Amino acid sequence: MASVLYISAAGPSWWNNSSGTWTAVSGPSSQATYVVADLTEETFVEIAVPRVFGNDRKRFVQRQLANRFPETQFRADLVTPQRGGLMDRLAPPKQILTAIEPSDRLQSALQGVSAPLVGVWGVSVILAQLGQSKSLPATLLIVLSQATSTRIVFLKDRSPVLTRLVAASGTAAEQAVEILRTVRHLENTKVLERGTQRLPALLLGTAQGLAAVLSGDRIDAVPVPGKQWAEGDSGWRAGLFDLACKGASGQLAPVALRASYLTLQLEKAARIAMVVCLVGAVVAASGSALSVVGDTSARTGLNANAGQLAGQIGEAEAAIESFGVSPELLRKVLALDSDEIGSAPDLQSQLALVAQVVGGVPGARVSALQWQFLAATEVACPAELGAAPAVPPPDPAAEPSRKVEVKLSIALADDVGPRLKLQQASQITTRLGLIPGAVVVLDPARALREGDIGSVAAGQADAQRSLHWCVALPSAPQGANVLEAAQ
Repeated sequence: MASVLYISAAGPSWWNNSSGTWTAVSGPSSQATYVVADLTEETFVEIAVPRVFGNDRKRFVQRQLANRFPETQFRADLVTPQRGGLMDRLAPPKQILTAIEPSDRLQSALQGVSAPLVGVWGVSVILAQLGQSKSLPATLLIVLSQATSTRIVFLKDRSPVLTRLVAASGTAAEQAVEILRTVRHLENTKVLERGTQRLPALLLGTAQGLAAVLSGDRIDAVPVPGKQWAEGDSGWRAGLFDLACKGASGQLAPVALRASYLTLQLEKAARIAMVVCLVGAVVAASGSALSVVGDTSARTGLNANAGQLAGQIGEAEAAIESFGVSPELLRKVLALDSDEIGSAPDLQSQLALVAQVVGGVPGARVSALQWQFLAATEVACPAELGAAPAVPPPDPAAEPSRKVEVKLSIALADDVGPRLKLQQASQITTRLGLIPGAVVVLDPARALREGDIGSVAAGQADAQRSLHWCVALPSAPQGANVLEAAQ
């Protein structure tokens, strides 16, 4: 059963496909989720690409995506229609980029998705892929009318050029006004020649009588490409969702958001390969035993099974490659997620603890803060900082864990005298030590008690009021309210 999260101007809605019929459901599904977005932030951009091939071309296109859509991670390059000579087919001189930017509304809707994410598709991309069908004209205007909005997509030579989302209109005549405004814009920007030919249009879910209104303005409706695109919500929704679930090109979500789904697919393929290898091992062992007694017919059967096994392994490898990333890249992504992202400390919680420490001292403020995530073998706050290495020796029986080094400069109030300065520094050190697992390596209060003013006072007036701590924290502190409980 497929599950789709549809995000439109009316808000997010959930749809499930049971026995070939799409029905609306009240809440999220536990199944792998396809996301289809119909937002005003969707856009198409055409770029020129130099005659480069392979990875060089991929890197160039990725740089263009990052430069043109810096505010979103939902971006992709579309499959270029094949035309021209051999070189143009191997390395097309033009490339269409698409994105949803900014992505605030999309990210907000995805926060409620706990199921594995298959991918994110824009309605503009799906309609553009529909318009590239050989049964439709190469230059085509696609209009998708809904209860709350109207989507207009224009293709020239089967390449998407423009997409618009406008508020829904009550009548066919009002809808025609927005469509004609789009056509006039294309004529004014020289995308279309003014008045030279009639423009074909694919009308989906439109208001009754729209085709007749457009016909008077040199726009002719063309037949829909299939029964699933019949008029009404049930038709175009089924067509959109079916294309997305069949793996339409232009998937926008980055690999990090799809990691759980790709992991499940890789595990499934690995289990299939394991069973195939086990069956092959059993067959090979049987074949070896039969070969000892010289059974020629069994040897022939073994060869046939070995050929079948090779074909199944090839199918398993092809299934892995069809996910859009190589197995080696996916393994690296999973290793990165486990070793770096999954084991990263909670920066917000640790900064909240530091804020509680500083907030307990009247007039104190943080003048500088350096937060560094260290490997298990690295030493926090090395001795060249002027502090004795107060970190206790590690337990040989315990597994080494990563840690965080926090260098903290705190400026006290202007009117703080020597005695009060020592008291406040000692209070900060004590409160830092209350953090579970924390070790204060560099302690300016000790220097103040010993009279070593020069080690903690140098530079300008603001720097003379700043005291410097260096603290080693565990990568996962326990409890954000420990300081409040200790007061």
